[in-house]
Amino acid sequence: MQKGGICLLYFLKTVILVMEFGTRSVVSSTKYAFGHIISLHKINIMKVNKKQNPQGAFTLIELLIVIAIIGILAGSAMPAYNGILERAKRKRDSSNVGQILLACNSFAADWDGLYPSFDPDDENAQQGGGEDSKFSSSTDAFNVLYPQYVDSKVIFWIATKDPEKMRPPTESGKIEARENTYAYVSGLSNTSFSRSPLVADGLMEGPGSYNQYHPWLKSRKAIVGYCGGDVQEEMLTTNQPGATIRSKDGKVKDIFEERQVTGDDGSASGGWLDTKKDNLLLPK
Repeated sequence: MQKGGICLLYFLKTVILVMEFGTRSVVSSTKYAFGHIISLHKINIMKVNKKQNPQGAFTLIELLIVIAIIGILAGSAMPAYNGILERAKRKRDSSNVGQILLACNSFAADWDGLYPSFDPDDENAQQGGGEDSKFSSSTDAFNVLYPQYVDSKVIFWIATKDPEKMRPPTESGKIEARENTYAYVSGLSNTSFSRSPLVADGLMEGPGSYNQYHPWLKSRKAIVGYCGGDVQEEMLTTNQPGATIRSKDGKVKDIFEERQVTGDDGSASGGWLDTKKDNLLLPK
């Protein structure tokens, strides 16, 4: 009983340590718990009569306490592990957007600074072709880039719970809607406002408004690539469907609203989009 009571005391000390310091002290908590349990066990082995406990085995209460401590430490470590895993996925997301931006700039170098807003293989579109020549989705725009300016379809997809986009792309044929999870803004060039969004996470319920399948919704994050070449991890207004991307200073609630230049000094209001909001194409 005395040994069990001492083990219970060390167990409670370990619980308090985990609650106080959280996941930052998981390793030290583990050493603390097991160090004291093992030390206690060694002391008892020296004291116990060999005939009563010839093998020096752990008692049932000691084993139960060790199992309980492992469960507590594992539970406290899971949020940290999930956070690390999500940050790694967002890094990949940022890398995808960066590669799409590079492909857009390579296209612009061949077409007088214009980012993909027409199909180079369509002569009617090259001549301004009217409404019928416009892209209807970001998938149409990205098919202009693949495979001439980018050699893999994988960069147009990020893992999501959207039932229509759960499977990663294959490397055969054109990019299909189910293989694309990014939005694209047409009608821009390399001389457009540098902070105008060009490519972004695209699982939206409407232009600029994210849906429940956006992978970083709960974390209130979204990845955006800008005309100036920057790729930024931006903040959402909420962690619920319908969230929009706000500026870091909080002055702009939706960066996908059209930018309005209001003064002779170049001051502007509205969002950051250097074109009409209708040009924000979703991956449908």
